[in-house]
Amino acid sequence: MEQLASMSVIEALASAEETDPTALEPTLYESIDPDALDALVQSATRSMTLEFTHGDYLVRIDESASVTVTPTDDRLAETV
Repeated sequence: MEQLASMSVIEALASAEETDPTALEPTLYESIDPDALDALVQSATRSMTLEFTHGDYLVRIDESASVTVTPTDDRLAETV
């Protein structure tokens, strides 16, 4: 079973912040509805890229469901 997109985003953000996923602030829900994100990624029938900002990061999910988290201050990116 594939991991949900929302969980991949949370793990990538936590990795970028060097924190536990449960300690992530702000929570993902403050930027985007995790259930809606999962539904959108799971129902995609063609190539898509989804981007949104979360705190100090730009989050990008590509057509292969790969998550890239890029700090908005141009620090190094984390990809999962």
